[in-house]
Amino acid sequence: MKKILLTGASGFLGSRFYDFYKDEYEIIPLTSKDLDVTNENDVINTIKKHTPDYTINTAGITSTAVCDKQPEKAYNVNVKGNINIAKGCKITGSKMIYLSTEQVYNGHIKPGPYSEDNISNPVTEYGRQKLEGEKKVREVLDDNLWILRFSWLYGLPEKGKSIGSNIVWNVVEAILKGKNIELPVNEYRGMTYVYDVIKNITKVFDIPYGTYNFGSSNNLNTYETGKLVLALMQNNNSIINKDMLKYCDATRDLRMDPEKITSLGIYFDSTEKSIERCLNEFGL
Repeated sequence: MKKILLTGASGFLGSRFYDFYKDEYEIIPLTSKDLDVTNENDVINTIKKHTPDYTINTAGITSTAVCDKQPEKAYNVNVKGNINIAKGCKITGSKMIYLSTEQVYNGHIKPGPYSEDNISNPVTEYGRQKLEGEKKVREVLDDNLWILRFSWLYGLPEKGKSIGSNIVWNVVEAILKGKNIELPVNEYRGMTYVYDVIKNITKVFDIPYGTYNFGSSNNLNTYETGKLVLALMQNNNSIINKDMLKYCDATRDLRMDPEKITSLGIYFDSTEKSIERCLNEFGL
């Protein structure tokens, strides 16, 4: 049985990944209480102790607001933390999956979708940190490394697992609380069902090392995507309003081209199809 060291195991992705694969792999699930990824010695010693076949770091500060307000704290986790893990993997020969983001494409003038080579100058602190992290881990690990650029992950609450802001839950929560939400019409981005990522991520073990766009395609703007959730739930409430001001000066386009990963036999449904499946799986 192959061994996976999983950091961020109490998070949105990590908690679901552990439950999904705990009988198929020997997984060492580490939360922030178990391991501070910013502590280089602890990280290296932990990886040396467990000698995993694969190390998947799902720990990170992904909130753009937190990264903007506390850039140093976020940098320590998002960049230095990954460097530390890469160093441990280098010593032990563990293969590493580094989780990056669609936000490395934020700042393009031309519209997407973007291939892996279409890097711009990210306009968010989070995007800049993740792009720098990509570069730094490559410098440590010249092989044994996959870099996966995620889009906005979504899902619904589950017992014992964390949930964060995401397109489907935000709409469902608004319905439950009887409140209105505003969604931007000037934003285009893929949105990926968390279980699609989970089902596909271990397939990466069998493809060449490299950098991959890893998520669903979507040609709807964020407002239209929110309205789609309502329509699929057959809910006629007018709870979603257009936000016309956000990104009105420059359309925010984060759409990724999945051709590279698709050519290797790893497929993602479109955001539209996967949202419908997610709602059906949860009986909504």
